[in-house]
Amino acid sequence: MNRQLSRRERKKRETRCSLMEAALQLFKQRGYDATTVKDITDAADVAKGTFFNYFDTKEAILPAIAACRLEQLEAALAPEHGAPASPTSRIKLALRLVADDPLCEKQLAHQLFVAMMHRRETGPGHALRDLLVKQVRQAQTAGEIRQELDPVYLAGVIRSLFFQRLAMWHHGHRPAPLHELIDGSVDLLLEGAAGADWKRSSQERISGVISSS
Repeated sequence: MNRQLSRRERKKRETRCSLMEAALQLFKQRGYDATTVKDITDAADVAKGTFFNYFDTKEAILPAIAACRLEQLEAALAPEHGAPASPTSRIKLALRLVADDPLCEKQLAHQLFVAMMHRRETGPGHALRDLLVKQVRQAQTAGEIRQELDPVYLAGVIRSLFFQRLAMWHHGHRPAPLHELIDGSVDLLLEGAAGADWKRSSQERISGVISSS
């Protein structure tokens, strides 16, 4: 059972959120390198020293922002909050929302990666995979994805495909809008690329193995 937060705990949580929101807005407007800790605390209307009660360095705030954004993403995927009823549609929605997040812009994404490497944290990539695992399992229950597939493995493949598309987009390979590329990649993965001849020969190989056993 969740205990009710004390007034002091609520204030600490509000201050931490204010610092993260201020930092993200400044990083978007000025860039990460041009933003100082004092800029962040001024925007959040707290003393500079308050920042270090929550984050040991400016770099440390990026993984915290990413974790918070993924929590918000999980809430946004709830059908009762307007998300699609189809789990596979929710997978595509999740990836589109992540792609739209400021943290996935080229410069901030690089800074986030550096921060995670320096701090030896697993980072948002693992959290995104876990979120996708949940959606894959729901899709298996709904009959949209085959039951025999490992949901952790498939979620990892979807995540890797997403980051590959995002990297290509950042490097100028933009044959279509990013959302269309993401949706198309997920559809291709889930529907498969095999043609009729390959499927027929595959079935024949399986039948031959069964016959010889």
